[in-house]
Order: sequence, then structure tokens, then C-alpha cells
Amino acid sequence: MAASVLKPANALLGAVSVASRALKKNAAVVVTSCRYESGLPPLKTEKISDNLQLKSIQDDSQSSRPLILLFGWMLAKQKHLNKYGNMYHSKGFDVLSLKMRPGQVLIPQRAQDTVEHLLSVLEDSSLAQKPLMVHGFSVGGYMYGEMLVKLRQQRARWQGICDRMTGQIFDSPVDYEGIAPGFSRVLVKNRLGQKLLLNTLEGYLKLFQKPITRHYLASSQAFHDNNLRLPSLMLYSRADPIGVDTRIELVIKKWKAAGIPVMSRCWESSPHVSHFHRHPDEYVEAVLGFLDSIRLSQPEQKDSKIPEEGKTKAKEEIQQRI
Repeated sequence: MAASVLKPANALLGAVSVASRALKKNAAVVVTSCRYESGLPPLKTEKISDNLQLKSIQDDSQSSRPLILLFGWMLAKQKHLNKYGNMYHSKGFDVLSLKMRPGQVLIPQRAQDTVEHLLSVLEDSSLAQKPLMVHGFSVGGYMYGEMLVKLRQQRARWQGICDRMTGQIFDSPVDYEGIAPGFSRVLVKNRLGQKLLLNTLEGYLKLFQKPITRHYLASSQAFHDNNLRLPSLMLYSRADPIGVDTRIELVIKKWKAAGIPVMSRCWESSPHVSHFHRHPDEYVEAVLGFLDSIRLSQPEQKDSKIPEEGKTKAKEEIQQRI
């Protein structure tokens, strides 16, 4: 990227970093406890990069075990992503999690480099046979959109990954219009600070339309298009000012009109990316129902449906482990 873009972008990142540190004590906490390790199968953890962590079940007999791609929210801590990952480990899935930093969102080239690395990891011999499913949170939807753009632009290169994609779940997804408000609300809790950061970010997006903003719009369009026609589950709230319910429902309407299967669960008052924390039973029930609908609920028995009593037992087991 040209130096003329990097200089103001890095200056903006510096301002964001200062604001974030100054108000660290007020930062929102999505999940506050981890009490599940003893109830899980043996896991192997591999830190692939500062952004990527792979946690896999130590069982070589299931080389085609599905892999869940967790696209984290802004500044998500690994222990928080692990909370969601363990929901999947308890069902026999491996998990590859992606953590987000402000610089990967404010400078799209960095997001694209991260996505390129992610795709290369998915083609590693140890992962190349695994069915894939996405579970994205908040601005993780933007990163997933960048991945979709890459898959479309280089379809021949990444066709194997396209063929392995089975479904997608989004928790509080943020569209282009929510990037600036989302940044300001997540990183700064003081209202004056939020307003100042919001104005700065909006000016940044207007000033750098070609080198910066067009990438956000392309990611958003790819997300809306859903060219892979993947069955989807949307998890959101009426009270979320960042992952706005009406915009999410617009996407749901588009997908349904295109004949794409879509399930959804909307809560009235849970905060941004806090639905699992506030409504664990309902959240797990929605996820299990979706996994069953795409025949991904039991890796060892993908050709058989789970009876209702089996679903109830599975949900109870997950709750005990988390």
C-alpha cells in the first residue's frame, strides 16, 4: 500500500491505541469464566501465528473431522474464543480461531494478507480433507467477506476450499455502515471520546475511498451475495446498536429470496456479541439445530439424523462442559 495511505492510517491506529489503553478499565467483558476443560476430549493446541490458533481433538481415526472457523470480534481474547470453541469440541469438531486487531480492519491490505495466510493453512495436508464451517462474530464478518472476495477472485486456486464449505453462523455481524460506530463504541466508553473517534473514522473512510473504503464495500457485497449459497444461521438482538437488527434482517431476506436456507434467533435485549453469555441454553439449542440441519451434527455419523432425545442430551452435555 502506498506510503500516502499508510501514514494517516498508522496515525489513526496510534490514536485508537491510546484511546483503548486509556479506557481499558471500562472495556466490555463478553465472557468471564472458563470451567469446561475437564469435560472435554483431549485437545492439542497449536499457535500458528499471532492471529491463528488451531485446537484439534487428539484422535487420528477421524482425519475428516469437521473444522470450525471462528472469526473473532474486535480485540477478542483467546480465552473468550475458546469458550465458543469448546462448544464445538464437545461435539467432536476441531476449531481454528482467528483473532482481530484494529490494524487488520483499518488497513484492508493487512486483512487480505491474513486471509491469504488462513487459506494456505486450510490447504495444509493435515486439514485438506476436513469439511469447513464458519462461525463469525461482529467485525469478523468483514474478515469473512474478505475471504469470500479472495475465493471469488481466485476460484481456480481455492476451489477445494469452496467445495468443503458446508455452512455459516454469524453472531452480531457488522456491515460496512457499522464499522465506524462499532470501532468507537467498542474501543471508547466515554461519550465524548466516542464522538471524536467516530468523526475521525468517518473522515478517514470518506478521504480514502479508493485505497481503503472500496475494500470494505467489496467485502460487504460478497457477504450479501453469498455466492457459495451456504446455509446460514443468524444470531442477533433488537438492542444491539452495532450489529443492527434491521440490516441483519435485510441480509436474511436477500438470502431467502435467493433460495438459500436461513435460520435465525433474535433476542430482545442482549448486548453485542453477548447472546451466548446471556442466553446459553437458547444459543446452544440454535447452534445444535443448525448443525443438524446441515448434517454436520455428528462427524462420525453424518448420514443419520439425531433423534429429539439425542439433541436434548447433547445440549445438556454441552452446558455441563461450559
